[in-house]
Amino acid sequence: MPSSDWECFRELVLHDHALQQQLRETPDWTNFLALVLRLGAERGFRFTAADVEHAMQAARRAWLERWL
Repeated sequence: MPSSDWECFRELVLHDHALQQQLRETPDWTNFLALVLRLGAERGFRFTAADVEHAMQAARRAWLERWL
């Protein structure tokens, strides 16, 4: 069960196709990060750019480790 605001927002995005589409359409990392922060704040979640970056790095690392 999600415990942090970041994890709760991530779960919301996983179940909301409109949010997924909006995030997929962002042209680059800077705009993606700004959009994630804005969408999260609009929904009452409090997390930082560092939270998002750490989560993305962990997900990338976990994905790569599956293939090693």
